[in-house]
Amino acid sequence: MSGPFRRFPFDDSYHDASEQIAPPPRKLIAEEEVELQADDAALLAAQPSALFLLDQAGIIVRLGGNWQTVSGLSSEQAMGRPLHQFLKLPQSSHPQGLYAESGVCEEGSVGRGGIMKRVRVVWKRGEKLTAGHLELPGAAAKVAYERSERLRRAEDALEQTIGCLGTTLDAVQGQHVVRMVSYAMRLGEAYGLSGQELKSVRWGAALHDVGKARVPQDILGKRGPLSADEFDVVVQHPVWGVEILERLEFLPDAARQAVLHHHERWDGQGYPAGLMQEGIPLSARIVMIADVFDALTSDRSYKTAWTPGDAAEFMIREAGRSFDPKLVRLFIEQVLDLGHLYNEAGGE
Repeated sequence: MSGPFRRFPFDDSYHDASEQIAPPPRKLIAEEEVELQADDAALLAAQPSALFLLDQAGIIVRLGGNWQTVSGLSSEQAMGRPLHQFLKLPQSSHPQGLYAESGVCEEGSVGRGGIMKRVRVVWKRGEKLTAGHLELPGAAAKVAYERSERLRRAEDALEQTIGCLGTTLDAVQGQHVVRMVSYAMRLGEAYGLSGQELKSVRWGAALHDVGKARVPQDILGKRGPLSADEFDVVVQHPVWGVEILERLEFLPDAARQAVLHHHERWDGQGYPAGLMQEGIPLSARIVMIADVFDALTSDRSYKTAWTPGDAAEFMIREAGRSFDPKLVRLFIEQVLDLGHLYNEAGGE
């Protein structure tokens, strides 16, 4: 045979050759060997987050995922223990912690022994178990956290500065300020003030007598009653205090009002403006009660300290004249725990 078919003879030898070079038949998929077997532990470990399950008491019953890398704790250290031993959530933003039905917290911290790292926490509480996970913050979250930390440190420094400014007159005045700030804060909390309102009360209490820096020391330390002229000088200290604080633009208005009006009386006979009842700013009414109670129970150049009971009885008698009667009752009952004095005084 000639021509193009010469190279492809159609004889038995051709068929034999074609059978020899044909590819072997493929196996069915079911017959192929699987090289990798699924491993639950390996899959969990590959997760970027740390997984946890808690029982109703908050005890860790299961751990998974990248637990040790994220938390810095081995499973042996954590299993069977309350998660709150290792995981902290900000009280201000998550007062219920993981006992809330569900939540996301961007500023949690996990660790032990003073070595803590920041984590993002996500959880969901079921009928019997709480499931959740921890994540290390990403780059953007780290930047935001560092910014908030700088702001927090600045606020802490500001608190220290306010405290120092309010206690610089002398050692006795400094101790008075520390005590009355505590009284004012506890009364504000009992009244139900918000965080920002409490800050105004705290700063107002700390700075309430800063204007006394302009009062001559021979008047401030005088033993015995003041003359009319000396008293006219002393009653200027709230106005002078506001003048001294005028350049502190960050100071809340309620704090300034506490400084200016903490000597106003409920009946309108106080100073410097003669305000009365609800016309007196709330922050000033709170600071006044704290100021008077600590003054009564402290030794001064012109008097010896009263007992807390005697001071409380005086304030009950003056409620509705010198003081806001509702605030006095809160102060006596919830701050001083001397509510029985109202019964002894015949109710109101």
